[in-house]
Amino acid sequence: MDLLRVGVALVGVALLIIALVALAFYLDVRGRMAAPQVPFSAFCYGGYVVVSAYVDLRNVTVADGSGRVLCAFDFLRAGSERVCRVGNGTVAVVEAGGYSRVVVCPGPPRPVRD
Repeated sequence: MDLLRVGVALVGVALLIIALVALAFYLDVRGRMAAPQVPFSAFCYGGYVVVSAYVDLRNVTVADGSGRVLCAFDFLRAGSERVCRVGNGTVAVVEAGGYSRVVVCPGPPRPVRD
């Protein structure tokens, strides 16, 4: 009877070790497959583009669809936000550190006609 209990205990320990190895493998693969962290986000609100920095950014530009620079920021600290007026009905491109985001600012609503 004691030999049976020792065998069951050894099987339990072996299963626990296999589970830990599988968990370590899963976490390793998941860490390698994770999407890269984006450095900033940008959105339009009322004709203004709001740029939120997740990391320290240098040389941030906000340009319209034709490439004309509307705003330029030398430095944005991580966790900070900046605002740039672009107007309604425009498309703006926010660029920083080789990464860019396109932001659409919708125009004013059209009046309802009968």
